[in-house]
Amino acid sequence: MASVTLRRLSKTYAEGGAGPVLRDLSLDVRDGEFLALLGPSGSGKTTLLKCIAGLEEPSAGEILIGERNVTQLAPAARDVALVFQHYALYPHLTVRANIAFGLEVRRVPAAEVTRRVQETATRLGIATLLDRRPGELSGGERQRVALGRAVVREPQVFLFDEPLSSLDPPLRSELRGEVLALHATLGATMIYVTQDQREAMTMGQRIAVLHQGQLRQVGTPAEVYERPADVFVARFVGNPGMNVLKGRGRGTEEGSGMVDLGGWSVAVALEHYEGEIHVGVRPEHVTLGAANPETGSLEVRAVEPLGPETLVYLDARGQTLVARVHGIPNLRRGDRVGVTLDRSRLHLFDAAGERLG
Repeated sequence: MASVTLRRLSKTYAEGGAGPVLRDLSLDVRDGEFLALLGPSGSGKTTLLKCIAGLEEPSAGEILIGERNVTQLAPAARDVALVFQHYALYPHLTVRANIAFGLEVRRVPAAEVTRRVQETATRLGIATLLDRRPGELSGGERQRVALGRAVVREPQVFLFDEPLSSLDPPLRSELRGEVLALHATLGATMIYVTQDQREAMTMGQRIAVLHQGQLRQVGTPAEVYERPADVFVARFVGNPGMNVLKGRGRGTEEGSGMVDLGGWSVAVALEHYEGEIHVGVRPEHVTLGAANPETGSLEVRAVEPLGPETLVYLDARGQTLVARVHGIPNLRRGDRVGVTLDRSRLHLFDAAGERLG
């Protein structure tokens, strides 16, 4: 297997006059690592994957696989396998022929092709489907065939372009487990593109968050969730994302910091900060209680029961604050509740949205 190194990679399409899709992006993917590449639609994730695979040529920068600079190499010379979102199977070929196709193109001996196809099909639980065609398979079975076509090649690097996004949730969860099992068995380097933050959190050893062609943060799931680098990451990672409330910072006579949020204030562990500031807090770190005239109260906008927990949406003086509470509370739209933010779990961002401290 091999590492993947991206050095100041940029990509701009000449047609349309649009800005760059990728902007001066550098990233190191470790040998044998499972990296989740997370970002919203249009953030440049698929373009980045295609540049690594050789299906797109970067406008600037370098791509290394292991010690080899592959920036100018043809896709076939890079020794990577790309699994697409929509299977990309040959409908007129059997499962056996679809899996074997890449090996046959490379003129692997027939006996070796037969052995590797059978081993791969057995590993993925599709050995009984080898003589069927894609049109006779379910969505999950077709995705397993697509995985098999990649696995059988034994490439240095696996690239996954949202391979499970078209499947229903139970099957998606099952195949997530199978992909992770493959990674554990093969010890392969895998880069997995997704816009589902839950998928990234549960699968990635590290997560690279991409937005508008720029790398916003790289870290373990815990690092990205607990210490987001900026407001975008804070809001994007989490279900729901972090509350980010806009306010103004000021010092106090006691030397501590306060943030005025338009009608209510929050004490923060940041002294003498003046000017615009954003206060972030996860919904699970917002506690609801009885309305209190001394500390103030907020109005309930909506209540979203989810079974074991409930999301309560509050009007925080013109901004929305979401609280995650256990069970199903006896709350309705229009009620007023007292609110306490866990001061030890507050996140502070400057006017540009960058993390403070």
